[in-house]
Order: sequence, then C-alpha cells, then structure tokens
Amino acid sequence: MKKTENFHPGFTEINPEKLSLINGGSFAYDLGRFLRYMGVYYANGTGVTGTLSANADFIVNSFLNGQ
Repeated sequence: MKKTENFHPGFTEINPEKLSLINGGSFAYDLGRFLRYMGVYYANGTGVTGTLSANADFIVNSFLNGQ
C-alpha cells in the first residue's frame, strides 16, 4: 500500500554559497565543455593551430570561471 504524505511546496531563499555551487550537473557541465573545446578546435582548423586555440580557450575560461 502506498503511503500518502502531505506535500507543501514553498520557496526558500538561496544563500550565496549555495548559489555558487549550482553548475547544472557534472555530466551536462563536462559535455558542454567538451563540445566547446571541439567547436574551437574545428573552427580554427584541425592540427596544431586548432589544438593550441582550444587549449588556450580552455585555460582562459577555467581561470575566469574559477574567480
């Protein structure tokens, strides 16, 4: 038999610490970073130039998001 409980939804304030922890989930976040890396890689030509551009973009965005 299914247990019934009263559910009372409500809004609560999110403090700045919890707000900074929200990143959309680890899989979605990692997939987005991978797609961006591959997009920069192919947009700048594959090979050495694409790799250098993608790595530079990855490092700069990691630094800016870590502030």
